[in-house]
Amino acid sequence: MKIAALLPLLALALLAPAIRAQATPLTLQSYRSIVGVADARISPNGASVAFIASIGDYTHDRYDKRLMLVPAAGGAPTALTAITKGLSDPQWSPAGDRLAYIADAKGAAQIFTIPVHGGTPTQVTRAKSDVEQYAWNPSGTLVAYVTEDGPLDPAAAARHDDLWDVHDDGYLTTHQPESSHIWVVHAGGGSARRLTSGTWSVLEAAPPFVGAAIDPSWSADGTSIVFTMQSDADDSDSDRTSIATVNVATGKVAKLDTRTQYEYQPAYARSGHDIAYLYPRGPGPISVMNVFVADKQSNRAVTSALDRDVTSVGWLPGQRLLMLVSDHAQTALYVQGLNEAHATRLALGELNPTQFSVAKTGAIAFIASASNRPAEIYTLASPGATLRKLTNLNAKLASLDYGRSEEITWTGADGQRSDGILTYPVGYVAGKTYPLVLRIHGGPESFTSRGFDPLRQMLAGRGYLVFQPNYRGSDNLGTAHEHAIYRDPGEGPGNDVMAGVAAIEKMGIVDTSQEVVTGHSYGGYMTTWIIGHWHNWRAAVIGDGMVDWIQEYNLSAAGNLAWARDSLGGTPSDAAAAPLYRTGSPITYVHQIVTPTLIISGTADETVPATESYELFHALHDQGVPVRFVAIPTAHHFPNDPVRAEGYYRVTLDWVTGHLK
Repeated sequence: MKIAALLPLLALALLAPAIRAQATPLTLQSYRSIVGVADARISPNGASVAFIASIGDYTHDRYDKRLMLVPAAGGAPTALTAITKGLSDPQWSPAGDRLAYIADAKGAAQIFTIPVHGGTPTQVTRAKSDVEQYAWNPSGTLVAYVTEDGPLDPAAAARHDDLWDVHDDGYLTTHQPESSHIWVVHAGGGSARRLTSGTWSVLEAAPPFVGAAIDPSWSADGTSIVFTMQSDADDSDSDRTSIATVNVATGKVAKLDTRTQYEYQPAYARSGHDIAYLYPRGPGPISVMNVFVADKQSNRAVTSALDRDVTSVGWLPGQRLLMLVSDHAQTALYVQGLNEAHATRLALGELNPTQFSVAKTGAIAFIASASNRPAEIYTLASPGATLRKLTNLNAKLASLDYGRSEEITWTGADGQRSDGILTYPVGYVAGKTYPLVLRIHGGPESFTSRGFDPLRQMLAGRGYLVFQPNYRGSDNLGTAHEHAIYRDPGEGPGNDVMAGVAAIEKMGIVDTSQEVVTGHSYGGYMTTWIIGHWHNWRAAVIGDGMVDWIQEYNLSAAGNLAWARDSLGGTPSDAAAAPLYRTGSPITYVHQIVTPTLIISGTADETVPATESYELFHALHDQGVPVRFVAIPTAHHFPNDPVRAEGYYRVTLDWVTGHLK
């Protein structure tokens, strides 16, 4: 791998197509110019922020990624690497003199390091399978990494003697699931030492509700590593997780407590042996995630007074925690002291952070966007300090006109209070009425925030009101609102959505003869449910839509088997839950659908199997409903290449526009 000279950020901007000087709405063409920002990591001394910048190369259908560096005091970002395939997860060495990152190397993702002042990258690992996660030790001499074991019998696999027993695996799984384990290697490279083994696995798949697979975390003294242990290697068992530690010298693994499900994202404190992690408040996993802190004497929830979903947690100096929280119509950063009753929300204005990192000094770097601003990097010298915007990667988009977004709230017939985002058309004129596009988020344990949403703005740019409701099950209004979807997957949420539509219609701004409903994933579920029960829609768009709970339970991966079971209160064979698998499935009401419908599905989707889209398509086609089914080759739950992602947006926009005046 060759290293490029340090390049000013202008070089990135020049790769993107130019945008007309006059102010115009966001379009598919100007969308191509958006510079993606990911993995912002602040240096230990708080002086610099490393991040990954990416631009879509639509000629070669790829995202061109570079590792960038920007001074925390301000200044132009520079590129530390050339365009690098598979670039992800930059991490500073403890001394701040090197950056590690993951990149492709002869077919497998490996760890590389590079001096922060430029130079030739050094390949640290030579694992047989992809490196999935990693972390420096506190002294900077070792790197712990996670990789799959590979076939139990490589020789047998080579001669195709590789039949295997299916367990909780997605229907597209093609080989025996392989456990992921922790290895340790010298930071300069060399022979690696295996640290853990067994039929269990380090968590690598997406959990069924909130939570994520993250890098392992070293104790401050370098003697122990904490990680998320999954009971087996099966991709749909990502609910069966516990927090565990491994002794670096002996390889002895110990669980933190007796729980066997839904523990995620552990992180050692900067000093001592306190471990912070996420665990659902209850009842059951459909509830907000609390932050727990465990030490040798206790294991307690420290965010009991914060009835909001915590999606990420990190340590600040002084035994305080920084948390990413879903809060009403925004994502937010909160600070929680271990001995404080209440968390404090940081004042970030209209910004919606998506990822953060913390320096040893307590300085914070984070990525954030607003409804009319794509993502950029921001810093705080400390919690509560003056906010500084570090990058202006998307300055060329500032001249565009964006629809104004605002939070609205309403109360359903059963008293359930919900909120959502209403975005006005570009050039909105008071007193006029406009077509309405209802756009429903997935999850459902997620929510729509006021962060930048390109499809929202492209719809607003075509002259439409865009309404994005956070119905019951959404994770931004506390446990009661989130848990209300338990054993009520369609009727309650559907009534919430329609009550929100009615509230907007009462504002007198909607042309009620011109309404379209769209949604992706569980938003596709909600779209199918709604067109099966209400018939005021000019058209519908269902992207990777879950329409059949039985298929979802039996075929899907990424924790969705557990998601189906724990959402409906049992399996399809349980007497108490079995009826709900049918009555709660939108496909049951397909005979009531009359709305012209566009179905979009990725051919490689295991989260919501494409078979569900086939089932819906044939049912609508057979009964004469206008329907189109667009398949996206290689796409999982959304395309991961720029050309097909643009194609998803294009067919959606064309279908909506084609059915509205």
